[in-house]
Amino acid sequence: MGNDTEIQYLKVENKIYYITDLSLYSMQITAVEVNTPAADLPEHQIFDYMFFSSYHIKLINNNGQAEIIDIEDWKSKNCG
Repeated sequence: MGNDTEIQYLKVENKIYYITDLSLYSMQITAVEVNTPAADLPEHQIFDYMFFSSYHIKLINNNGQAEIIDIEDWKSKNCG
């Protein structure tokens, strides 16, 4: 996959993730948590994760643990 777009970071609530893989074709994103504050990154490269509501997103935190987010499933469970 890879990522050669301007979409470099995902913002998930108060955390920033660097996108390591982005597939527009299969609609999947893999991103790794970074400790860099959003204010120190180019604003035009940071996208809120809700922008990708139809994508399957795999987030890897600083401990190396991964969490898969299916935005539609999450919204149906948490937003009524």
